[in-house]
Amino acid sequence: MEYNYDDIENDPAVTHIVREEEMMRKGLLVVRYDENMLNRCKNETNKRRFKTSFGVAPATMCKIYIDLQRSDAEDTTMNPPISMRLVGSETTFKWFLRTVYYLRKYPIEEDFERTLAVNIGWARLNIWRVMQKIQYLKDKKITWPDGLGGEDIWILTIDGTHVWLCEPGHEEFSQDSDYYSHKFNKAGINYELGIAIASGKLIWMNGPFLAGRNDLQIFTGGGLKARLLQLKKKGIGDGGYSGHKEAISSPNSHDSRPVKLFKSRALKRHEGFNGMTKSFQILRERFRHGPGKIGIAFEAVAVICQYKIEAEEPLWDVLVEDVLNIDVEEDSDSDMEDMLAEEEDDDDDEEEDDDVEE
Repeated sequence: MEYNYDDIENDPAVTHIVREEEMMRKGLLVVRYDENMLNRCKNETNKRRFKTSFGVAPATMCKIYIDLQRSDAEDTTMNPPISMRLVGSETTFKWFLRTVYYLRKYPIEEDFERTLAVNIGWARLNIWRVMQKIQYLKDKKITWPDGLGGEDIWILTIDGTHVWLCEPGHEEFSQDSDYYSHKFNKAGINYELGIAIASGKLIWMNGPFLAGRNDLQIFTGGGLKARLLQLKKKGIGDGGYSGHKEAISSPNSHDSRPVKLFKSRALKRHEGFNGMTKSFQILRERFRHGPGKIGIAFEAVAVICQYKIEAEEPLWDVLVEDVLNIDVEEDSDSDMEDMLAEEEDDDDDEEEDDDVEE
């Protein structure tokens, strides 16, 4: 989405406008580059430095900063509800930069004063405050479109992604099995994500769940299966989702070659999005804060990644030539499922006939 800065200048909600060039220079200055370092390098080098420091390009950061000022989200858990709009100013702009840098690099608190030139106490307060405002953009950016999929049956890919936590305390044991993540062999949490097959965007995010609850349990009990059944649509998941063919399909030996390729590309693309979230160190390393804050961090990163795939790095298309040119004479998995169901019915009828003859 390209912003018209003339319209933005006339928007009373946007009190501080930052354009791409200014975003890049001030962002790099905040993370301790100096003017001499910036001036002696080409623009492309400074853009690369910026993206390494913040995870997204300067233009994408501009979009996020504008949308934070336009946000009408509220934290309704508080009484009265608290606005999640970021009031734009030079001061809040710097805290926005520091927050995204913190998500990207996840420095320890002792490095705050050296890396970001801020007091630890102020950083603890303001970084998490701005992070929560980014999190609340999810209601605008991560949405389930009306009429999703049209006439298509498969509409999204589904997968769980884990984040490593510090081991929570347990009143009796040294480890809490409810938090056990088989991916880390340590404590963790699990988020269920859904990527739309047609658009390649994140449209479903559900969590956090304790990592001891597996992907299938979350799918069947967390609301996504019920929604798919209501819409008469299906998702695509890995082998861990087997046994629920009415709502989700997994790769299987009966798939035709194009269907195998389609499912493989769709699932690999989903893993690509998971990897994008893990490029932010706060989700890649052990999360050092309590379980109560992991939802803020994870969802803020997911929002930033959604901006990234919309503005600069779209996920690849799963519909390649081999998928589009499907041989209609080959059985797809859905055809095979129907065939197997008919065979089961025939077997049941034969068993009933045998019982009558006896």
